[in-house]
Amino acid sequence: MLKKVLSSVILLAAVNASAGENYFSDEWDAKGLIAIGGSGGSMSLTNKTTDNNGFTEIVKSDNSGFSSATFKMGGESKHYRLFVDGTYYIFSAPDTTESTAVSLGVQMDYLIRAGEHFNIFMGLNGGGIYSEFQSEDNSTPAKTYSVDSKDAYAGAQLGVNIDIIDNLGIELGGRVKHVFTSEDQYVIENLYEGYATLVFKFTGEY
Repeated sequence: MLKKVLSSVILLAAVNASAGENYFSDEWDAKGLIAIGGSGGSMSLTNKTTDNNGFTEIVKSDNSGFSSATFKMGGESKHYRLFVDGTYYIFSAPDTTESTAVSLGVQMDYLIRAGEHFNIFMGLNGGGIYSEFQSEDNSTPAKTYSVDSKDAYAGAQLGVNIDIIDNLGIELGGRVKHVFTSEDQYVIENLYEGYATLVFKFTGEY
């Protein structure tokens, strides 16, 4: 169902793209961008625990979910776009009382313009991510402990940009982030995200 809806949106936007003058006076005419949005998705997570008898159990989960909020700022030329972005994650991780993360990185895209008010983008992302997982043990009263991790990540994204009005558009896409970590407890391996973002174009004549 979702695939059919997205296909219809892409087709409609391409058919109705304006035939007027292009936004850009030349290939490297740059426009400033500010974007805010949210995402949801799933992650692959490894949890390593050791009990009082020294027995170690490693549990892998591919069904842990999350939601997030993102702020991005950057710019675009006719065929390229660069964002600096920050994202706050709230995870639904097993065997935790609270789990969150903050990432800061860059998003670099190549733009395929199907019309003046519609384009397809594909690109790479990378940066750093700080995560914190809090859990309680089985003692009475329960003791809370936390596992913090500062790691690097890298990934890719793909999606579409559709202009609502000249200076405001919506970005719909999906991305994956692979986390490079040295932790052996509550290890985030991959984040799989579907997201929507409002993009404000705040410089240039459109």
